[in-house]
Amino acid sequence: MRCCAVLGKTQYEVENEYYFVDLPKMLIMKDQTRAEELLMQIDIVSYPHLVDKKARETIVKRITSMLPKPPAESPKSAEEQYQAQLARMKGGV
Repeated sequence: MRCCAVLGKTQYEVENEYYFVDLPKMLIMKDQTRAEELLMQIDIVSYPHLVDKKARETIVKRITSMLPKPPAESPKSAEEQYQAQLARMKGGV
């Protein structure tokens, strides 16, 4: 599929029609992707040892941006909000 994105062609066109595929270029792209993954692993491993606060924040932001977003909470009625507030005030939640 990455080949299709690079060439700007659909999967059908690549599979059923003839298109020149630059194999060395495709291998370089594969190596670049692998290198990016390795650099990310190095960042994660070195995170506890970093003193620079800004570098730590960028690592955390980059990792959290890749995580799936939680589904939005459905809006609660006024009664449900009131009951939730009472439970929090009583220390129940």
